[in-house]
Amino acid sequence: MSVRVLIADDHPLFRRGVREVLEAVEGCVCTEAADGLEALAHIRQHSPEVALLDLSMPRADGFDVLAEAGRRPGAPRFVILTLHDDARLMERAFDLGASAYLLKEDAADELLKCLAEVRAGRRYLSRALASDPASGDAPAAPGLLTPAEWRIVKLVGEYKTSREIAAQLNISVRTVDNHRGHIAKKLGLRGRHALLHFAARQFGGPPERG
Repeated sequence: MSVRVLIADDHPLFRRGVREVLEAVEGCVCTEAADGLEALAHIRQHSPEVALLDLSMPRADGFDVLAEAGRRPGAPRFVILTLHDDARLMERAFDLGASAYLLKEDAADELLKCLAEVRAGRRYLSRALASDPASGDAPAAPGLLTPAEWRIVKLVGEYKTSREIAAQLNISVRTVDNHRGHIAKKLGLRGRHALLHFAARQFGGPPERG
């Protein structure tokens, strides 16, 4: 594997640990940034293929970096590497162009798989977020949901955000959120990420992205 990776995080020990994991793989070359402004400068000057971003950084946070560089031609694949287990932050990151949302507690076990997925053009989500023990095993009987609801479930299973689903179906974000709530209620799903977990099981995760 030959890949250039930027690690942007304000904790030197964490950067070092991530770097050791990645550089154990032949062909993986890592550079570092201690804050968001350094990350933006590095992206402009060196064009890394993948950028690992902490959300909470001085001078400019991970969202600032995404907003500035996430949609530009030739932008790196952005992986959010964070402590924040928060569905709202995850949706915002994906809306701004992130390819993955990985909890720091999962990094040791999942970082290399995450890197492979985003390089292949697919989204990646921490297993802890894509699975929810509180959700239970919801039935998958087609008759429980309408065709329109199943379409939304399929898009949720592709790790699409409510904003992306709304744009694709030409409906409002509020309508999508209402559908998601009704679907979860119909299926008896409980927990912050229960619908996402159910949808990913039904439809096998996200397709390749350009």
